[in-house]
Amino acid sequence: MAQQNFGMPQQPVPQQPMSPNAAPQYPMPRLPSVVPGILLIVAGALGVLLAIGIIMIPGVLFLFGGGGNVDAFNDFASGFVITAVIVGVVSLAALATGIVLTVRTAKKRRRIRHAAMGWPMYR
Repeated sequence: MAQQNFGMPQQPVPQQPMSPNAAPQYPMPRLPSVVPGILLIVAGALGVLLAIGIIMIPGVLFLFGGGGNVDAFNDFASGFVITAVIVGVVSLAALATGIVLTVRTAKKRRRIRHAAMGWPMYR
């Protein structure tokens, strides 16, 4: 008679030893995603470009206006410089965080993949 487990997990059936080049008989574990890190890198790069554009706006407006009163221009441009610095610092922080997050996730994915395939880990 066959033995029934009634919902209990079944014990694995012993198999013959596998050769080192054989594919594993179990599914690959779910790997962590690198998408958040890549999105942070893209957002940081776009933010740096935005900061450069913000800092160029008053100079372009000054040149299109034909020059003029430099003292009044400095008062006008100071707000743009402050905004550009804030946007630039936040963007650089996002860029650096994205790079670090992507590298750490890629290392974790590699470690999981190597462990699942039974390959040795090298540093």
